[in-house]
Amino acid sequence: MSINIGVILICLLSFQIGFSQDLENIGSKTLDKIKNSPFKINGGISANSIFYNSNGRSSREPFTYFLQGNLNLSWLTFSMPVSYSFSNQGSNLGYQTPFKFNRVSISPKYKWIQSHIGDVAMTFSPYTLSGHQFTGGGLELTPKGNFNISAMYGRLLKATEDDGQPQSVPAFKRMGYGTKLGWKKEIYKIGLIGFYAKDQINSITAVPDDRNIKPKENLVIALDGEVTIAKNYTVKAEYASTAITQDTRAENSDEKGTGLASLLFNSKGSTEYFNAYKMAVDFQVDKMKLGLAYERIDPGYETLGAYFFNNDFENITLNGSRPLFKDKLNLSFNVGFQRDNLENQKTQATSRLVGAINATLKATDKITLTGSYSNFSTYTNQSLNQFDDINDSDLTDEDLEALDFKQLSQNANVNINWVLAEGEKNSQNINLNYSLASSANEQAGIIRVGQANNFHNANAVYTIGFPKKSLNVSTSLNYTYSDVGRDDSDAYGGALDISKKFFENKLNSTLGVAYNTNKNRDIKTDVLNFRANASMVVAEKHNFNLNAVQLFRTATSQDALNELTVTFGYAYTFTGFKKKKSKQKKKPESKPPITKTKKVKKDKTKEFKFSYKKHSFTGNPKEITPKVIKVRTLDKFKMINGITSIAKELSLLEKQIVSSETNKKKYKEASINYLKYLYDKNGFKKTYDNLVNSSIKKLYNEAKKMNVAIEKSYYEIQAKVNGSIDKDPIDIANLKKKKNQYDAHLWMISKLKQVTFIDVKESNGLLGKFKDSHLNKVFEMLDNKTPIKKIEVYLEIALIELYHKDALLNTSKK
Repeated sequence: MSINIGVILICLLSFQIGFSQDLENIGSKTLDKIKNSPFKINGGISANSIFYNSNGRSSREPFTYFLQGNLNLSWLTFSMPVSYSFSNQGSNLGYQTPFKFNRVSISPKYKWIQSHIGDVAMTFSPYTLSGHQFTGGGLELTPKGNFNISAMYGRLLKATEDDGQPQSVPAFKRMGYGTKLGWKKEIYKIGLIGFYAKDQINSITAVPDDRNIKPKENLVIALDGEVTIAKNYTVKAEYASTAITQDTRAENSDEKGTGLASLLFNSKGSTEYFNAYKMAVDFQVDKMKLGLAYERIDPGYETLGAYFFNNDFENITLNGSRPLFKDKLNLSFNVGFQRDNLENQKTQATSRLVGAINATLKATDKITLTGSYSNFSTYTNQSLNQFDDINDSDLTDEDLEALDFKQLSQNANVNINWVLAEGEKNSQNINLNYSLASSANEQAGIIRVGQANNFHNANAVYTIGFPKKSLNVSTSLNYTYSDVGRDDSDAYGGALDISKKFFENKLNSTLGVAYNTNKNRDIKTDVLNFRANASMVVAEKHNFNLNAVQLFRTATSQDALNELTVTFGYAYTFTGFKKKKSKQKKKPESKPPITKTKKVKKDKTKEFKFSYKKHSFTGNPKEITPKVIKVRTLDKFKMINGITSIAKELSLLEKQIVSSETNKKKYKEASINYLKYLYDKNGFKKTYDNLVNSSIKKLYNEAKKMNVAIEKSYYEIQAKVNGSIDKDPIDIANLKKKKNQYDAHLWMISKLKQVTFIDVKESNGLLGKFKDSHLNKVFEMLDNKTPIKKIEVYLEIALIELYHKDALLNTSKK
């Protein structure tokens, strides 16, 4: 592992100097306290293994494991988090990549000084360094005041030889470093970013020309700023300039490009210069929020600090939100327009128009309606070669040659959630959902037969729970109808899930069965699966999870398929482990003279003390009650207070506390039940993070599997078009469609690959928007004892929609 020794020395030196200064400026009593301060260790580890067996051919590995963990060492104001992630996925690929699958990093921190050492990922901005993993060191200085700085240095890509396998990705060793400077005041902030990366020519032997792997060099300079006007208006702007040499073996050149980077970069024959701009205005009037943004990225813009970068597009977006009718109705919308071919270098130009609206209506305390609609349109126009146009003897096909092609897409969704009953004896809930997805290809104003697709999906879920018995039963029915081209198909099925908790709710078990059948013109497919899940918490720190899925699938003219997937997981969290303090002998105290006084008996029924976790309470019940209830207002419980069902239950528990103030035993029990419920429900955030993380991993694996088919489909139509003398406009349109699909899929894979568990926990970028839209829904599902499998399906579908839409917005047709 290559680690920047300079960064380590700076961190250690800063810690030593700062700590020494602290000791010099404190009194003797405080010094004694410091000497006796405990050394704390907390963190957690998790291990997950997946066993897979099938009677058919599959690219899946029979056994896969994942090991993840974090450890935090702290003493006084110094802390040192350590995190690691190991898996056998990378070793089972069978080919080489320049990226590391297993990671270890430590991040020591003292007050405002924090460093990152090992396998690290940092982000300066989308146009410079953006989540690219590197092996080396990083430093973040955030002292009190207006100034802050971030820096990094390390290996971005490891040297990877060409072993002749088509899947292998040969690469030169790539080193990089960068710095981000920031200046922040109350109403404005500005930043300056510099990033530089270069491949080492002699790190690998020569790569065949057909692999198109060349040593590169890159310098990016960026400026950003933000200013707040009258507290309601925020203006943001960012400018980035990149200079990239596509082959450092080229001869030096005197030609200079435009932009800041050109002033500091040595040009070569293969050097190119590009710029990127982004501006946004956000303002809020009362409860209404509006935002307008403009972004432009030059054709060819590239940074070696990101795994994937889209360029040659201009984007204009408008978004807004507004609650109405005393916050019972929430409306939000966004509209976007995008175009490419900014410098008329391509033979075709593409423009997109996207619009979406979302609404949530709290009709009553028990009925909630949500709806959404989105519209996506893509326009493509081909610019014909002027010589082909002059030599064209057929003037009757001008409309076809112009290729006025439009792709239309619409999505609509309606959801009704109805709480039929809620109480101690039983709770009942029904959820109805309908969604429509349609797309069509329009050419020269005409939608031909077979060029329109519609997908209808409806499902109903009924759940009944018995809180006293910790039992939940859920049933569901679903129906899907689709007409794809000239082939119609329908699918229907149902599911039954039973969940039960044992041993004072420490063991949670679920059994489920589902059946679905799909029929089209030629094939009928039946799928039956059985699911079993058990999770148990031992001593509040050990969490065991076992999940098994047995699938049986039969299809017309195909062999029957049997699949068994078993997942076992273990997680352990530990907090508050402390180094024992040295015991000091107490000096005997001089006894005061004995005087006879009357003993005053305390009323033990009115004043007592008890504790739960870190909270301690002393006094009589009426004094303690407000303190117990106040725990709910702490920041860490902020999210669960917004869930209606949880808030109602907390109100009921608060009434129980008040009503039992005259009985010490019942009062203590009611108070602890209240605090336990609060902490149990707060654990939903951790469950949400784990579910989103596992859903993203599953989505990434499925996307990789699909990539082969999508790539094959694209190259087949490309070969057909290139090998044809008379270009069929329909084939050309299909080629553009397949190319756009392929580009979007590659973008989605690259984005999913970058996501780490830390990104999920911190909700960066897209995941932040996703959390804002779906966190409350997941909390409600967890509180209603919805089976984990159903929540996973809900998240997977939502994540697919999220990344698919973003992929379409961030990719341009070439």
